[in-house]
Amino acid sequence: MKSRLTAALIGVALTLTGLLVLEGVSRALLTAQADLAPEQPDWYRYTPDLGWERRPHFKGLVAGEMHRHEPARYLREFDAQGLFAVDTAQIGDTTRTRILAIGDSNTFGWGVPTRNAYPEVLDDLRPDADVINLGVSGYSSFQGHTALLKYFDRVRPDVVIASFSFNDRRVVPSEAATDSHEKFEREALLHRMDFRERIYLYRGLQHLLIRLHLMKRSGDGSTTVDARTAPTRVSPDQYRQNLERIARFCQERHVPLVFVAFQDNPAHSEHLRAGIAHLNAGRQDQAEAELRIAVNMENWFSDLARKYLAVVLEQRGATEEATITASLTLPAWKLTHGGKPLRLDSEYNDIMRAVARRHGAIVVEAGQVLARDASLYLDLAHPDERGHRIVATLVNEILDSLLHPHQIAAQP
Repeated sequence: MKSRLTAALIGVALTLTGLLVLEGVSRALLTAQADLAPEQPDWYRYTPDLGWERRPHFKGLVAGEMHRHEPARYLREFDAQGLFAVDTAQIGDTTRTRILAIGDSNTFGWGVPTRNAYPEVLDDLRPDADVINLGVSGYSSFQGHTALLKYFDRVRPDVVIASFSFNDRRVVPSEAATDSHEKFEREALLHRMDFRERIYLYRGLQHLLIRLHLMKRSGDGSTTVDARTAPTRVSPDQYRQNLERIARFCQERHVPLVFVAFQDNPAHSEHLRAGIAHLNAGRQDQAEAELRIAVNMENWFSDLARKYLAVVLEQRGATEEATITASLTLPAWKLTHGGKPLRLDSEYNDIMRAVARRHGAIVVEAGQVLARDASLYLDLAHPDERGHRIVATLVNEILDSLLHPHQIAAQP
């Protein structure tokens, strides 16, 4: 009996030793692979309050941004607080007016150098003010309100600029995936509690099994939803509430609020908008023709086109085809950021204008100006450097009337 116990203990010890050796070898191999790979660490980190935020001390390129030429111009650098390094000095005590810009990737400056994003261009246009850019790619109005609460006392702004819409309109598979504190707390916990990626032996085996097609990549699962009924990250009603919370917060502190309204690239959404216009006018045949083109374009607005095409098909009795058309497959990784937009920019911009009228905020119609020239866009919704300068100029004109009203009134 004693000899059996001894043999079992020896077996366990040898097994553990073997696993430790394999873990050490896996760690060495994967570390060497990571050192040789050109990949940059993620520019963001998951948090329970905001969902994600800029990673402190990050310096590098943001994955997905267009920087084929002169990549050094597109380096992002964040300080210990996750602020843009170019804004760090402006957080300290200064005599200049302080302007806080909150927003999504259009405020962050996706696709353009940090200094060419409209908040930093605005900073250059106003020697009397410091502009702090708190825009974060992927943010919705829900996250914007939370960010305002978190950073307001630290920045102590004299003016707040806010711009959200695109990410609010993105489809999610269920109500549980809509933006909320519970959602972000849940997902931050999942990322913090997932220890598998810290075990190099697991990572090595996972990599091998994926290469052999015996295992799917993390997040390869998918969910099917109906475009006609699927929720978006922030519903129109919640969007209104979020903007009103931002407006009331600023009103209570006697801080002027400026909304910046953007629009989707008209070149990418031309057939979608034409189809909806025909549908609203009762021209079903023309609506169907335009919407089918929009669907077949397979761009960021094709899912929204499917939603409206399904309506047209349903109206003419093609119920089965309408159901198939409206069926969307969402990868699991779309749970957090959402998929493609399922609502029009005009719907959310109308809400922004209504909130501004009710609370005495100002709306800068940047989207209407940019939409006159589709070449000012980099892609589906992001302005290029020229576009950002136009936005900064429009906002600057509004700031003149806010910060120096007597001077403006005195001009002929």
